[in-house]
Amino acid sequence: MPVNTTIRWFVMTHYDMRRFLQWLNTENTQRLNDGKAIIEPFYPYDFLQLPSGLQSGSKDEESGLSESRKAKATVKDDFINFVFLKTTESVIDGLVKDLMNTGSRARLRYYMDTDGSHATVPDKMMQDFLQACVKYRGGFEITPPIRSIEAMDKVRIKSGPFTGYEASVVRVIHSHGAIHLELAIELVSGVMNIYMHDVDSSKVDIVNRNSTDAIRTDFIEYTQNHLLLILKHRIKRTDNDETNRRDTEMLTRLYRYRYHEIKNDAARYHFMALMLICAHLCHYKNDEAELREKALAILTELNQRSESKAATDTRTYLWIALYISTHDPSYRDAAKQYVRDHQPKSAKLRSFVSLIRTGRKV
Repeated sequence: MPVNTTIRWFVMTHYDMRRFLQWLNTENTQRLNDGKAIIEPFYPYDFLQLPSGLQSGSKDEESGLSESRKAKATVKDDFINFVFLKTTESVIDGLVKDLMNTGSRARLRYYMDTDGSHATVPDKMMQDFLQACVKYRGGFEITPPIRSIEAMDKVRIKSGPFTGYEASVVRVIHSHGAIHLELAIELVSGVMNIYMHDVDSSKVDIVNRNSTDAIRTDFIEYTQNHLLLILKHRIKRTDNDETNRRDTEMLTRLYRYRYHEIKNDAARYHFMALMLICAHLCHYKNDEAELREKALAILTELNQRSESKAATDTRTYLWIALYISTHDPSYRDAAKQYVRDHQPKSAKLRSFVSLIRTGRKV
């Protein structure tokens, strides 16, 4: 296979994180509209933060830090302009040229290996690294990037008159490249809403995400909610650039956590079905084929069990995912029949079945 058609992780540098993120989201939205695979990004900068309570340039940093702690305190800045992109070399070449021709400040450059070739990372090594980041947070102290903050997140305020208070995010406002938050603070006498402008990681911490796990404890439900919304947009053929951009950004964010380990069998099968839907929506054909084979193997195993164990919501999610992936109507019909016969309590499961009932492709 020619080198330029091989999907790999390329090590790239860029000049402006904010502009590059905006540009890549727009590019990925256009690629989805054209039926092409999303370019999967990974930003090491997101996983490298200063030690707790230590700000760059603080007195503690100046006085008596060990060399290892100083290294940890400065490593974030070393990675600020790095991004890993999973795609082919021909696609990367096109991106580099496009950004150069448009004169964008989000310009992209190859990071060169010691032999002068374009630096790449084997997929297995990247999988191990991503899995370590998701499961152990890479051994680094990680603060979720503020750009990922959403309504209903719980945050701890780190500056101003309410320092130390925890609050719920009521609304996130993106304006002129800055993030503004409306927060609800629970006080003894009730709840008070406040506004914070130009919010960054020095002003708030996201506290409702487990310190040893980058995924919410309710991540399966979280993934369900967003996939349902994205599927509705696809089925209705929503033609709104901003909606499509946000859907694309969410898909890449959800799919990044496919390496998360789940011990419970039913939950693991359920989560894998959701990841199969993600891979299909992102046009990751190789990943989709691999997940589809796993889903078929699990279905075969479940079908060999007694009906009481096999007739579960989990099996229906596998049917739904396989129908979306293959467009085989037998999977859709099996899911519809299950809902008719068993009347599952899950409103989300019924919503998924309702979306595929029409037979429209997504």
